[in-house]
Amino acid sequence: MRAKLLRPNPPAQVLERSRLLHALGEHGERPLTMVVADAGYGKTTLLAQFVLGVHRPVVWYSLMPSDADLVMFGRYLLEGFRRETPRFGRAFDRALEDVKPRARSAEMLAGTLANELASLRGPRVLLVLDDYQEVAGQPAVNAFMEVLLRLLPDTVRVLLASRTLPPLGLERMRARGDVFELHSGHLRLTREELARLFDEVYRRPLGEDELQSLEEATLGWPTAVHLVHESLRRSESGALEEVLQSFRTSNLELHDYLSAEVYARLDEPSRRLIERTSALSRFDAGLATRLAGQSHPHAALEALARRGLLRTFGAGEHVTYECHELVRRFVRQELETRLGADAWRALEAETADALAGRGEAERALRHYLSAGHGEEAARILRDLAPSLLRHGRAAALQRFLGELPEALMREDVTLAVMQADTQQALGAWDEAEKLFEHVLERCRAVPGVAARRPGVNLREIECRALLGLGKVLNLRGRHEQVLGMAERGLALAHDLDLEIRARLMEMKAGAHYYLGQYHAAVQVLGQVRSLLAGVSQPDLVLPTIHNLALAYAAQGHNREAIAEFRVALAQVRGADSPRAALYLSNMAFLLAELGDLAEARTAAEEGLVAAQRFSNRPQECINQQTLAQVLVQSGDLDGALAAVKRAEELNGELRMEVIAADLLALRGRIFRARGEYRRAVEFLTQAIERMRERPDAPRLPEFQATLAWCELRAGRVRVAHEALIPLAARADAGEDDYQRMRVHYWLAEALLAQGETGEAEGHLELALRLVRERGYLHFLRVQAREEPAPLLHALAGGIDVNVTATALVEAGGAIEAELIAMLERAPTAVGEAAIAVLGEVGGRRAKADLARLAHTRRALQPAIRTALRHILARLDRGAERPGEAGGQALRLTLFGPPALLVGGAPLAASAWRTQRAFQMLVYLSFHSRGASREELIDHFWPGRQAAAGRRNFHPTLSYIRSVLPAGSEPPILREVEFYRLNPAYPLSCDVWDFERALEEARATKSPERRAALERAASLAGAPLLEGLYGEWAVALQGRYRDRLEKLLLELGGMCARQAEFEPALDCFRRAAELDEYREATRLAVIECLTRLGQRRAALAEYDKLKGLLRTQLGVEPLPETEEGVRRLLAGKGAHGWPETKPAPNAQLDAAQEIAATTQVALKRPGSR
Repeated sequence: MRAKLLRPNPPAQVLERSRLLHALGEHGERPLTMVVADAGYGKTTLLAQFVLGVHRPVVWYSLMPSDADLVMFGRYLLEGFRRETPRFGRAFDRALEDVKPRARSAEMLAGTLANELASLRGPRVLLVLDDYQEVAGQPAVNAFMEVLLRLLPDTVRVLLASRTLPPLGLERMRARGDVFELHSGHLRLTREELARLFDEVYRRPLGEDELQSLEEATLGWPTAVHLVHESLRRSESGALEEVLQSFRTSNLELHDYLSAEVYARLDEPSRRLIERTSALSRFDAGLATRLAGQSHPHAALEALARRGLLRTFGAGEHVTYECHELVRRFVRQELETRLGADAWRALEAETADALAGRGEAERALRHYLSAGHGEEAARILRDLAPSLLRHGRAAALQRFLGELPEALMREDVTLAVMQADTQQALGAWDEAEKLFEHVLERCRAVPGVAARRPGVNLREIECRALLGLGKVLNLRGRHEQVLGMAERGLALAHDLDLEIRARLMEMKAGAHYYLGQYHAAVQVLGQVRSLLAGVSQPDLVLPTIHNLALAYAAQGHNREAIAEFRVALAQVRGADSPRAALYLSNMAFLLAELGDLAEARTAAEEGLVAAQRFSNRPQECINQQTLAQVLVQSGDLDGALAAVKRAEELNGELRMEVIAADLLALRGRIFRARGEYRRAVEFLTQAIERMRERPDAPRLPEFQATLAWCELRAGRVRVAHEALIPLAARADAGEDDYQRMRVHYWLAEALLAQGETGEAEGHLELALRLVRERGYLHFLRVQAREEPAPLLHALAGGIDVNVTATALVEAGGAIEAELIAMLERAPTAVGEAAIAVLGEVGGRRAKADLARLAHTRRALQPAIRTALRHILARLDRGAERPGEAGGQALRLTLFGPPALLVGGAPLAASAWRTQRAFQMLVYLSFHSRGASREELIDHFWPGRQAAAGRRNFHPTLSYIRSVLPAGSEPPILREVEFYRLNPAYPLSCDVWDFERALEEARATKSPERRAALERAASLAGAPLLEGLYGEWAVALQGRYRDRLEKLLLELGGMCARQAEFEPALDCFRRAAELDEYREATRLAVIECLTRLGQRRAALAEYDKLKGLLRTQLGVEPLPETEEGVRRLLAGKGAHGWPETKPAPNAQLDAAQEIAATTQVALKRPGSR
């Protein structure tokens, strides 16, 4: 490696070509400079001279045929840059370790290197790639260079020399002027340079006639000119014309003639040195000694270098030599002419022996192959093959195998399985399958026929073939056959290496997994883990851990799966591995399903960074998809849609069909979360149609269940019921507890909506038991927010009371009346659970009814007292008090940029030592029951900052207390390890006023209800927590945005029902700003405009909606939207609003109206 990265030493006699050096310097700031000319034009000498004069770091890489291998090429580049920056390229190093021979390996490696190069500091680095023609025939290396040049950062410039024009797509770079090129016409010696060369360098001036003759004979070819000079050196009185005349009368080409002349004049030791080392592309004095038999060749080698026949690299003990290509070509020709073709092959074999003796196995292999010594080459290849496959060099192994004699490949079963492994690694599945089957046939034949070499363990060979074939068949869906193969292999492998046994067991577990037998897969993988205990072989251990995580996830055992992914990440040293992106995306998805949204988002974002760092675009696409999924569940629907669009852009280039279906389904989930169920159904239906081509696709039942969920929310209960029945049967037959729980829960909801209570309860009991046992509470909380009726039914029936009550808190105050009605006759356990929920969500009505109930249900009195205390504390927040803190009014404003107003003036940001302290105050203002110490540390000192958080937690709380004006009551209360704002402290907050207004609206009828809603809408005039981007803030922003949208839609509907279209239009416009894709809201805007006589504005609004849907979603408006617009343009109404203000008693119930006009679910239990 060291030799290839040494700069060549300038020849002893060399002309400084200032014309070319100036051109290289003048254009040196362009990203790419290419010097392209045939052998002998002085490319390397010119570049060596140039780099001596540049004042910047230089990485020189002399390419050889052995570098036509993507991994080797990358390794040399890494080592070259590390010579200048020793700690450079850790990610690139890991990518090289992990690379596999697949379609995008070159792109991923080049992108990773470009990212690493962008981080370099200091002056620009010049990368010199000399003799690029040696690797130009390798597509993977060319693909790597194309991507690297396309992404090349400003920190690096590339100087490339080649005998032929590199097959790189440089059209765009040329069009931008990013490429400078020199070719043979530029490199020819001019008349002036010839004169200077003979005068100043050779000290043998030529006349004008001689210069003209020399120019005509050599055409300015530098090597020919140098060989002319070497011919002249034999005689001081020799004339140039004699040399040229002798050439004219010969039948040889100029370089052949002059080489013969020069070669013939060498002394015998020098000729032997050149001849014996001519098979080597690069050698040192030690190899020269072995091959030429000269004990001290240094002086002779230096003399040959001074004469220009050898080029030297490095100095001292590290000096290496390279014979000029033209001289090597001549020596081979001369040797074969003198001794026959076998002489050159014999020299190749002796060279291979010398290299093998020095431990340079791969170089020796190449020379054995050139010599035609197949047995020796095969012997080395058997030892090298595992390493080549492990390091992603299957293409190189395939080339080596292809050069072995066909008879040897047919007879040697070890080489045959090696060839099959190589085809499999390269993705040639059909060819690999045939080869593996052929190996198995030979292994089961007469042992003497199968084993050509003595000592071959046929059982080991058969096991390796079974492993390779099993991998192919698993991918082709023949899993039952793979199970049988695994059992046979394990019977054969009882006393073989641990690695073979472990891989056979992993293959067996894989077949179980693909058959849906996840429990069996977990059991087998557990056995593998026990077998590998204490073994430090990541290539064995890591797949076991990863597969175990996948098997747990497939069972719906998400917490166990997450634990295994954490172990896998620890094995690959966190996010510094190319595999980290995969593990993090899987872990993020599972964390989101469990409701650990903050950690899920962190994992998804870290996975995205890891994928981008290693330029892994397929994994980047998957991580964008995972991030979108997390954002959907966090309530950041706009962020989710943006992530989906980025994933779709990536997949537009990658064309991964499975990902395309996943992204359609994810769009469906986004619009389901928006309450736009018809649009969600449309996207999910498209996703399922794509999946139907692969009916065994593992995610198809999940998509079908999600589609049924959307149908259920859209009010199409019977459609959902019919879809869920076969899904429930399939889930019961499978092992995925999460899918089983979801399907049975939604089936219970559908049955309840149809009045089939008895049958529904069985499904409900099963679903809630799985929630309790497997920790699926987050799913239940989402359902409670969307439709609490099934949970209210479960609570009233005493089904898993604690789980049900915990989830029902998410339904908020909308279920207050149902809970109060339940208390009259509920058993004590049910009553206590319902009262606990009211303590969290109840308002003034709950306060009054619970106080009354305390007199009639003595058994519930303790629970009622606790609930009333919580309700009173919540209602009392921000209430006016006669004595304000320090005589000044304190108010938190959280709509808009958060601020603390003291006496009406905002407290300056400089008053807070850190924004963390103020944000903690803001966080506590949203949590009336308080937050634990660990919860606050997790939010405000996340990840590695946790230790600092534990040290600074109490000082931060003390600082908050010191900033807030002193009052008769402390601002923050501590209850064990919980901290909350003191409701008795005189602090008001616009969010609390907003909540109070909504509570009043819920407890009153029109027109008081409208007044309360208007007050709430006016309080929320700016975005909540504007400028805060923490996970907790984003979650609150999403939740309050949804509540505000529903409020505005209800208020707009109330105004429209009174024929007050101006205020209605304002409400609907505000709602449309919150969700620009909700077509029902835009239709309401259009109708308001038409009712106000603004027909042109209404048409413009519809055109704007169509443009938005087409450009952002690639869809047309829903049929009901188009029908509504047609009715409006025909002068008819779309919502049944009156032309004039109706009588007071003609108002629709607001909840009914909002459901009818905007598709927003404000449902009551049993309202179906």
